Amino acid sequence: MASRRQFVGILTGASVAGLIAACTPSTPAPPTAGTNAQPVATSASGGATPAAAAGGTPAARNSALPSYIPLSGGPKPDYHSPDSRVSDGFDNYPKPYQSWTKAPPGTGSNVNVYAIAYYPPPTPYDQNPTWHEVNKQLNANVQMTIFAGSDNAVKFPTIMASSDLPDIMHIFLGITNAPPGVTEFIKAQCQDLTPYLGGDAIKDYPNLAAIPTYAWQNSLSVIDGKLYQWPIHRYLPGAAPNGGYFFKNDEVYDASIGQDYVPKDADDLKRIFKQLNSPQTGVWAIGNVASINYGLPGYLEMFGAPLVWSLDTGSGKLTRSFETEEYKAAVGFLRDIWAAGYIWADAPGSTDSRSNLVAGKFIMSVEGFGNSWNDFWRRGLTLVNPPKHFKPLDPFRATAGDKPVSYLTPGGYSSSNVMKKAAPDRVKELLRIMDWLAAPFGSSEDMLLHYGIENQDYNLDPKGNPIPTQSGLMNAGYVPWQYLSQRPYAQYQPDLPDYARISFDVEQKLVNVGILDPTLQYYSKTQYSVQGIQAQQTFSDGINDIILGRRPMTDFDGLVQTWKSSAGDQIRGEYMQSIAAGA
Repeated sequence: MASRRQFVGILTGASVAGLIAACTPSTPAPPTAGTNAQPVATSASGGATPAAAAGGTPAARNSALPSYIPLSGGPKPDYHSPDSRVSDGFDNYPKPYQSWTKAPPGTGSNVNVYAIAYYPPPTPYDQNPTWHEVNKQLNANVQMTIFAGSDNAVKFPTIMASSDLPDIMHIFLGITNAPPGVTEFIKAQCQDLTPYLGGDAIKDYPNLAAIPTYAWQNSLSVIDGKLYQWPIHRYLPGAAPNGGYFFKNDEVYDASIGQDYVPKDADDLKRIFKQLNSPQTGVWAIGNVASINYGLPGYLEMFGAPLVWSLDTGSGKLTRSFETEEYKAAVGFLRDIWAAGYIWADAPGSTDSRSNLVAGKFIMSVEGFGNSWNDFWRRGLTLVNPPKHFKPLDPFRATAGDKPVSYLTPGGYSSSNVMKKAAPDRVKELLRIMDWLAAPFGSSEDMLLHYGIENQDYNLDPKGNPIPTQSGLMNAGYVPWQYLSQRPYAQYQPDLPDYARISFDVEQKLVNVGILDPTLQYYSKTQYSVQGIQAQQTFSDGINDIILGRRPMTDFDGLVQTWKSSAGDQIRGEYMQSIAAGA
């Protein structure tokens, strides 16, 4: 069936608004490049799952999924790991070079795009010289209809029902937030890209070929053995709702507990919370909000619960994470620290833990790696006087000596793109345009797409880093090119001191102990149905009530049974059938 990424409502019932905040930087993400090899799927105890044999890409799908062909040459990163699952890091932007040396990708045609506004509205096309320059270099008239994400649930069904589809359509936030019937729409009306991109056919589009194969498992890339979507590559360490790490306010934590001190076990973490807690002065030890079950993913990693599902390789049976004792223990632990008063008292009524972390309402928070971290790192430096710094603790376990666990993503942004059915020459033209938009980090094309035109949209600092002007953000950064197609990710945030080195070191640690959801490559129709989403939300709401002491811990097993009978057992069966069929 279909590839996809577990997303909204799979683990925690997170809201769409919270998810956008978790995955979208406060300013346009700067150019990124880099990771290469396939992630290895492991269980919490370290054993490989079947997906590991082919780097997370089942052999049955190799004919549909593209080959991975890294680009040669290009700028040398300042930080590079032999484990190419780890993103390259750049302290400064390299001197731009022209990477596209062949004829322009377009034929002078019109290209209509349905896009989502991940940022404030850009300068409209007719007033935007940078957009005109991109179209000139593309030799195409690319026009975008850009909608707010909140409008997608209404707008996209209209698109699906239309007889006049856009050439390119952005599938927003994965299928859990897509309208009912989107899978059938894709199969019936969108272009099968397997002959153009599957296997070695992708060699005709070298920038797309440089995207690691594991990222193509994201969202709905493959449906019934056919490739329909291309991904937006991201780093592997996780973020809400299916991941997150214990971040600390360095200044307060290090002074009170010890510099970068890592808890020995769950009891030691409680000791740390008690030592940091000062509600009488308006400061709590830790704070998270209901949309991610008060930071539950971080505690699940600590107790070694599976990431969404675990797979018994002998029997082929799947077990949902909250059917395990580890999940139950994590909920009980979180309930205890709420009862002890260590969690920010305003957490149940708030929807924004990140701003309050920066404001100093609490010292620790379970937050995501990458753009989430960039956001409050930047806020801590620019919005607070004196500045504050934030860094995650190294992974640790509830029981001393157990192997640490880090939840990994499939290495792709949750949303991706499809194109409407077209004649072969038209398909090839659109793919060439997507290939151009995936120009490598350090290239003049990538600089244009992200920062615009020099001396108009940005100025270079003494180290060669582009510093956008406000008009430049609107002319370039806010135009959602990077969500139509983008090259592999790299760590580059020159306005954050020592960012590339610090994030590179943290990413290596998280990837080294990472585990994957073994169902990532497979599809359950019920999981994404109203029935499945409601069952998950009911479970998540019940977990929140248990954490806050509104329901007894003895209700936990009943919540699991209700999930199983309402949708869970059906979801399990569909996944197991899909895994057994290798599709």
